[in-house]
Formats: sequence, C-alpha cells, structure tokens
Amino acid sequence: MNIVQVGPFPLSADCIRGGVESSVFGLVNELSNNHVVDVFDYPRINGKDSVERKGSLTIHRYNNHGKYNQDAFDRGKEMLRDIVALHPDIVHIHGTGKLSGALYSAVKDNGIPILLTVHGLLHVEKKNALFKHPSLKHLYQLFVQSRAEFNVLNEAEHIIVDTEYVAEQIKHLYATKKISHLPWTYVVPQGIQSQYLQLSPQKAITPTILSVGSISQRKGHLLLVKAFEIVHKAVPSAKLIIAGTLTEEVYYTQLKNEIEQQHLEQSVELLTNISQEELLQKYQEATIFALHSQEESQGIALVEAMATGLSVVSTLVGGIPFVVKNGETGLLSKYGDINAFANSMIKLLTNEDQRTKMSQSARIVAQNYSWSEIAKAIETIYNRISPNDIFY
Repeated sequence: MNIVQVGPFPLSADCIRGGVESSVFGLVNELSNNHVVDVFDYPRINGKDSVERKGSLTIHRYNNHGKYNQDAFDRGKEMLRDIVALHPDIVHIHGTGKLSGALYSAVKDNGIPILLTVHGLLHVEKKNALFKHPSLKHLYQLFVQSRAEFNVLNEAEHIIVDTEYVAEQIKHLYATKKISHLPWTYVVPQGIQSQYLQLSPQKAITPTILSVGSISQRKGHLLLVKAFEIVHKAVPSAKLIIAGTLTEEVYYTQLKNEIEQQHLEQSVELLTNISQEELLQKYQEATIFALHSQEESQGIALVEAMATGLSVVSTLVGGIPFVVKNGETGLLSKYGDINAFANSMIKLLTNEDQRTKMSQSARIVAQNYSWSEIAKAIETIYNRISPNDIFY
C-alpha cells in the first residue's frame, strides 16, 4: 500500500528531538516493513529541500525560508502538490498546528482518505502555560494556536489520540462549543523504540535520578531541581541528570542559575541534544526516573523509563495517570507540590524492595507500547476509513 505520513521526522536516528518526532519515526519505520511509505517532514528553518529513499521508505524535506516556525506555512502548497502526485491510498497527518490544518483540508478536498493524530491539545497546553506563567507571549500563543487547532478539529472526521484523557478533553471542547462537531476518535498510544524494550538495566553505583524532556517550562525541570535540593539533604550521594532538547534558552539559564545558587553543580548534570545511544546509556545507569511536568497527553519518556525497568516519580496531570499507575509502577503527586515530589523520590531511592516490585510491573506495562502492535492497530483504522478496504 502507498501510505503518506506528514509530521516532524528526525534529521538523524541518533538524535530524536521530542515526543512527536519519536512517534512519527517509530510508526513510519514499522509501517515501511510492509508498505510503501512516504514521510513529509515539516519545513525546517535553515533546512534543505531533499528527497531521500531508503528501500520502501522515502523522506521528503523542505526548507523553511522564513525566520519563524509559522513561516513553514508558505511551503504548504508545494507539499500538497507532492503528496497528491503520489496518489496515496491514505494520508496520515500528525499535529494540529496551522500547516497541519491547511494540509488536512486540502488533502480532504482532493478526495484522499485522511487521518489525523492529535499529539496532545495545544489549547490545553497553552492555557495551562498561561495560567501558571502569565505573559503576553503565552496569551498570544493561546489565541493563535488554539484557533488553528479548533479549525482542524472542525474539519477532522477521524482522529487518533494517545490517552482517554485527550479524548475527554476533545469532548469538553465540543460541550463548550469551541468545536462544532465530534470527530470519530480512536485511542491508540504512542509507542517507543524497540531498543528500550530490549535494554538490560545496570545496577547504579550512585543513586541516580534521570529526567528526560525538552528544556522548557512545561516539563517542570526547575521545580524538579528545587525538589532535588530536599532529596540531596536526605541522600547526599544522590545525583540528578536532566536530558532533553534545548527549546527555551531563558528557562535553561534559570535552571543553571538555580543549580549554581544551591551549590549543586557536582550533583546535577544538564545534558542537551544528546544522541540516542547516550540517552539509552543514561536510562540504563539510572536508579529512578522523575518528571515534574505541568501537562502531558501521554509522555513517551515515561514509557521509555518503564521499559528500561525504572520506577517513575511524576505529576498527577493530563494523561500521566493513564500511563503510570500510582503505587504500582511509580508515585504521583500534585504539580507544584515540591515536598511531596521530593518525598516520593527519597522513598524510592532508599527502598530497594519497592523499586524492584515497581520495576517488574513497569516492564510488563511497557510491553503494550511496542510499535509492532501499535502499527497493527493503526492499520486497522486505515482500513476502516479507506473506501477500498486496502489492508484486507
């Protein structure tokens, strides 16, 4: 079958930036084992126009000629032209931004079967950001990105969401008349790369807390560092490693300043834009995983951690409770409750029996996030929305 995927696709398998890139990468590679797949990467600032073929997989890339992400919209007509020229059996678009919406509408108008994956609601994410960190920037982002998201959801007939939490949020948008209809919604989680499921953990010599997520306010790393200040007093040998794509320079500077002010330079390590090989090594060497996020639709890093046998400390927000079972695979507390979060980390760092039980449960749960199984579920959805029954 000829399948088109549209979404951010990593420039290199060695450095995957963010959950959506990871999701598109995993799905595309799994589908290309049995189908002809063309993936259209969203235009990148300082990128290059190129077409790269790897067996049954073809990667189309576009340069963003502008200085801002929204300038990528200008390349939409060329992307549409190239997509239509392939005569695909189905087009699968990832994301609810302005370009995603424009492409969705145009592909639909061309009579091509189409599916949309909602990787978390921008409206919810930006509303939370504005509420917790009021600023004109967040107000602008909420207005512009919510509007684009509502437009594409009003167009969408079939969508995939990664947790029941997102499905409920979309129902709420309909109930509050922010969108005019409810698309047919399928709950299919985002998967993780097979390396995580196959990784054998090493016994950490130093009690090590690993946190993985973009260096941004949404991931709550600054609150994690503040909680670690409490942990460090109770477990002086403990170490914290924060690894993620650098997306907010100002926030990164705040993190560094907090670490320096608390004299934790020898105990806290900030790693930005590291390779997949390095990241796998960090997972393997860690004792527990922690993420003080203010909003997640699912949280791929949480599943990666569980797959490697790490018990998780995280927050009771968004889709996280649907992924991490409180008391079974990890410990969850309210966002912003630094003392509770610190106590959870101390509890797991100092209780090997509890860590071992949670580790065993976490590995079992993580098996449900294999891309081979998730791709089968998505192929079934393709079949339902295609008039040609293409996957029978």
